[in-house]
Amino acid sequence: MCGIVGILSRNKKDDLGSLVIEMMKRLQHRGRDGAGVAMYGGISLKKDQYLIRAEILGEDLEEKQSAMEKITDLANRYGNVRSIRNVVESEEYFITDFLVEKVDDFQKVRKLALEIQGLENVAVLSAGKFEMFKDVGTIDVVDSIYGVSEKGGTHAIGHIRFSTESGVDRYHAHPFQSFLYPDITVVHNGQITNYWNTRKKLEAKGHYFTTDNDTECIVHYVADKLLDGYSLEEALENAVKDLDGPFAFIIATPDEIGVAKDKLGLRPAMVAEGDGMYAISSEEVALEPLELETEYLAPGEFRVYRK
Repeated sequence: MCGIVGILSRNKKDDLGSLVIEMMKRLQHRGRDGAGVAMYGGISLKKDQYLIRAEILGEDLEEKQSAMEKITDLANRYGNVRSIRNVVESEEYFITDFLVEKVDDFQKVRKLALEIQGLENVAVLSAGKFEMFKDVGTIDVVDSIYGVSEKGGTHAIGHIRFSTESGVDRYHAHPFQSFLYPDITVVHNGQITNYWNTRKKLEAKGHYFTTDNDTECIVHYVADKLLDGYSLEEALENAVKDLDGPFAFIIATPDEIGVAKDKLGLRPAMVAEGDGMYAISSEEVALEPLELETEYLAPGEFRVYRK
């Protein structure tokens, strides 16, 4: 029942955020448990800079400040770090951005993100050179917190959540990220019925799962293929063969978005393109504002679009 969208422009668009939000609003009827967006090309970071966005829970201010100090101490083992802003502040939690500088290898960022994830009352919402915006509730709630509609970029994926498994909280909202491959995220509608078998194989290869949500195994699966030298097209072709169940998902990397549909065609997915713009959605209504030519994906079909 979840709704998924993706959009990619050959050139940076200042109104990309507002386009994504409008598309997602048109899918709001598909769920109200959570919403999220991963946006690329909107922030300028140097080669050795990475952004880590963390959720810090706690009702006591001193506890939250102590957690921030622990994050800073961990990060300083890998490079220079500074908290550049508290994105959200409330009595129950902070969402804080940490800029990690002088880091010459994304694998160090991965290790740091997993160490931060292991701290008590802390969750890493994203780590890399892109931005993640997600929370419980509707897309209007997410937009009011993060101001997504005011941001620009080159491409983005979004998710409207109707929860059928795992927790209904900020951390379990989509998109999901794999820290094993730089800046790869996924949004998903459906179920992966061979989730546990797929997860065991990936964990044996070094992938670290932080939830029991079946969507997480998709992003790890595709990341694993990319690390083995597959193209995104080849990774999606294999995903359609190896993953069981009804599904449609959109995957994003720093330069691409791709979409894949299960081999029985049990979950909807359609694409639209024109004028240097490519878009993906669960329903045609979300693509109408773009005024592009649309088509439905066939069962087992996949597409990849690049900047």
